[in-house]
Amino acid sequence: MLCPEEPARLTVGCPSAAGRYFCTVSRGLERFLAEEVRAKLGTNEVEQISGKVFFTAETDLKQLKSLKCAERLFLLVKKLPPIQVPRYKGKGIHTIQKYVIGEPNKWLDVVSKWKCLWNIGKEHECTLEVTETGREQSTQQNDSQRRKKPKLELAVPHTTAVDVSLTGHHDLCSVNQRSTPNNVVQPPSSPAKLHNPKGESAVSCMPFRVSCRCSGKIAKKFMSQELGRAIGIALSREFGWKAELRNPMLEIYIHFNDNHCVVGIPILRLPLASRDYIKSAGLRSTVAWAMASLGDIQVGSLVLDPMCGLGTILLEAAKEWPNAYYHGIDNTAIQLQMASVNVCFAKLESNIDLTRSSVTELPLLTESIDVVVCDIPFGKKFKITQDTKAMMPCILKEMVRVLRADGTLVLLLSQELSLDIQQWQKPKSHQINEGKYAVQEDGNPLPTKQSPEAIENVKDLAAAENEHSEVKMEVLASLILKGIFPVSLGVTEAAIHKYKKISVT
Repeated sequence: MLCPEEPARLTVGCPSAAGRYFCTVSRGLERFLAEEVRAKLGTNEVEQISGKVFFTAETDLKQLKSLKCAERLFLLVKKLPPIQVPRYKGKGIHTIQKYVIGEPNKWLDVVSKWKCLWNIGKEHECTLEVTETGREQSTQQNDSQRRKKPKLELAVPHTTAVDVSLTGHHDLCSVNQRSTPNNVVQPPSSPAKLHNPKGESAVSCMPFRVSCRCSGKIAKKFMSQELGRAIGIALSREFGWKAELRNPMLEIYIHFNDNHCVVGIPILRLPLASRDYIKSAGLRSTVAWAMASLGDIQVGSLVLDPMCGLGTILLEAAKEWPNAYYHGIDNTAIQLQMASVNVCFAKLESNIDLTRSSVTELPLLTESIDVVVCDIPFGKKFKITQDTKAMMPCILKEMVRVLRADGTLVLLLSQELSLDIQQWQKPKSHQINEGKYAVQEDGNPLPTKQSPEAIENVKDLAAAENEHSEVKMEVLASLILKGIFPVSLGVTEAAIHKYKKISVT
């Protein structure tokens, strides 16, 4: 039995909670999170690997929650090199148990820091005295409840929590729990002390569960649930903790792959990427924040998203840099309506304006915008067609027109569009030779055995390509590429392009 949660009485965070932490992050955003950690937490002890960023900081929970580029936040128990698993399965499981647990004192130190972050102390513990009254109350429980008790006392978890990907939005600590508002910081369940009827010393019974994920070679030998159950048994025997799958106080997260083994304790129930100020999610919030961070937004800057959709980029930017002015434009009424709901929900009406218009005819003065940040639609809902590619020069030309000299342009593009725009940089002869149209530099088709109809089609396509070539050259003449940053959107791969506009005489 656990003490009831009392969020109103909980004092979140404690001073000088120095420790080693790590965050999971979408692939490609590691560098953005590492820079954010250095800037916000003032630490240089930062290490980044694929999908994770490790850092040491002396901080409190409020500062940790301010990280916007991270998916989930953990206290690091240990980071180990890849394990060499014995050939025989039984011996392999025993080796993994010893490998993960290692020095028990290190586990206790990390759990102590975790309690410190949440200020879990004596005032939040409850003592359950096993008295005659308690026995009488227990006899009134139904048979199903009485049957569950021995399972809890055995401290052997039969299953592990859900297996989540590092770039997903699932929360390990929210499974089978009652829903809570995102804007309420929910503490873990309060620890309980059990006293025996003979008055012996109290024994700590930390309710816990193990969430294990395997990838690479070890996943071919063991199932995640199998290793999670084995490690849970070892932890229960070592520390006397009790298995509780539904509402645990403590979560143990373990990830095995070919490069390392990472063990951590989730600090928050909800992922950091779950924004409490966004009602309807559009673009992944961590990617939107990374795009806004590339915009070099200053106090008083005018920021434009000419294809704003649900307004996720504008919301992320306005929350992080509130002393700027933001304008969103979209040609779809439903999208604008949902964006307006998001803006009102986030209470950012004074920072963000919304207008309905076409991206090819922006109702703005020339060189009136400091920063343009845009997610060019793509993916399952918005297919990339030849028409989309043909429109890109006109779209970019209009963005460049409203952008002032020395302004910043940030674009999120599909891999296909990213490669297509990079082809614009090549000489015209290379574009013709590598393109899909068999034409000469003068626009006439190369000698071929094609039919007259096919030749006419090639001429038409080549003429359309030549019409856009001048627009492409005009766009490229006023932009300097500052970087291309590949990012993962789950099943979709994309790239962020950053440009600076220069004056063209």
